[in-house]
Amino acid sequence: MTEQMALTGSSQKGNYREPVKFGIIGCGKIAVRFSKALKRSPEAVLAACAARESGRAEAFAKEHGIPKAYGDYQSLLEDEEIQAVYIATVHTTHAGIAQACIRAGKAVLSEKPFFTNGKEAAETIALARKSRVLVMEGFWTRTMPAYLKVKEWIREGRIGHIRLIRAAASFMLPYTEDTKKNRLWDPALGGGAMLDMGVYPYEYVTGIMDGPPEKVNYTVQMSEAGVDTIAVMTLSYPGAIADCATSITAFTDNTATISGDTGYIKQYRFTGSRKCELYDFSGKLLDSYEETEEEDGFVHEIAHFTQLFHAGKTESDLIPLEHTLDFARQAEKILEAASEMCRSKDGKGPETLHG
Repeated sequence: MTEQMALTGSSQKGNYREPVKFGIIGCGKIAVRFSKALKRSPEAVLAACAARESGRAEAFAKEHGIPKAYGDYQSLLEDEEIQAVYIATVHTTHAGIAQACIRAGKAVLSEKPFFTNGKEAAETIALARKSRVLVMEGFWTRTMPAYLKVKEWIREGRIGHIRLIRAAASFMLPYTEDTKKNRLWDPALGGGAMLDMGVYPYEYVTGIMDGPPEKVNYTVQMSEAGVDTIAVMTLSYPGAIADCATSITAFTDNTATISGDTGYIKQYRFTGSRKCELYDFSGKLLDSYEETEEEDGFVHEIAHFTQLFHAGKTESDLIPLEHTLDFARQAEKILEAASEMCRSKDGKGPETLHG
């Protein structure tokens, strides 16, 4: 089955498929965006939400027209009507919530990054596979039509063998009195550039290359707050190298470039891309693709997930759990080494680590 083929399956007679009944755990900003996108999906319905405080859940439910609201997560998991759960909490809580969902027999769609370390990733994935429950990291980048078009061009050999990939993702959130309480500056909440933004270029590359790299080298700058502010990773493959950069204190161009031995591809705003172009080495434009309707990335992500659910799949072909596990292990390795450096220097910084 190719990446662009729709999965088939039906829970009802004929072509009609009963919408997947979703519950949301976590009622923050990203949950708002997910809720709006899910309402545009004909194959999903938002049936419940849960927060750690009942008042917050009830307010969220009222604002988004959700029938049920729970003041604790377990009550949502005990709701027999709920078939799938979207996890919209902070990174450090994803694994524990996902494992509870799996034990309750609920399919899991988790906000990225799914995990903060390799151990929790391996344990959760093993539980999902043993339980035969659908589990997927919500990495919409790989479900966007422009990304799928890039993959198609590569499969067709239109740029020859891939030699070099460059991808970067960042935003500006300087450490100030106003921002220092933001979760991105809190190591205990999985703060820093690597986990929040580094997942984009890294998993973009492993998707393009169809698997994890043979080797990863890195340079990381750590702040006095104890989180990474800039990270550059070099991913090595047989005959190819990928350069991935991320930051929360510096600007980067987020156009991804994939260079082969006969041509190259540009994917604009690759994290949620709607446009890509194919060139030869003279700079001549050979082909292009642009999404005609600017759908939120969540719309494509939800569509892919519901297709998997209806087809009885337990894992995505676009976002394999192997790739999710690989990033968790690499991020843990890099951030642990960087944190150890900071501890050895009494937290004085900024410090730069190479590995």
